[in-house]
Amino acid sequence: MQDNDLGSILEIYKLHSELADKVSQRREGANRLHASLQVGIVIFVAALLRFGSGDVPGDLVVGAVGFLGLVVSISWVLTINAYRKLNKEKFRVLGELETKLPFQFFVKEYDPVTSGKRSSRYTPLTDVEYVIPTIFFLMWLAVIGYVLFCV
Repeated sequence: MQDNDLGSILEIYKLHSELADKVSQRREGANRLHASLQVGIVIFVAALLRFGSGDVPGDLVVGAVGFLGLVVSISWVLTINAYRKLNKEKFRVLGELETKLPFQFFVKEYDPVTSGKRSSRYTPLTDVEYVIPTIFFLMWLAVIGYVLFCV
């Protein structure tokens, strides 16, 4: 391979790496947004329980807010899935570009295809990301269950 070709591939690789990093930043922002929405809903329910709901039955309001919390939890998981798929493709393309470079950074760090299994060096971020929306989902499901069956 000529130096000129290697230089072009390296420039493409750098650009694609930056784009992958921007996707990760957007992913972090989306997680922050969903977490803030969930905390806001919890604060609303706490204020409702503390100060009451006026003329509207409190159980109805808490049930509706619980449903909203479920929807936000599902939205959060769907967003995580979308970013996971996008990142997977970005890193697949980076891996292809790396085959034309003298050193394969990402392939060396983690390559489930060649090892036949997940690397034990780290837990994928997506696995960790699912924990919090799942906790919120279960919490809102319990709130709705309580409103429907215990009140």
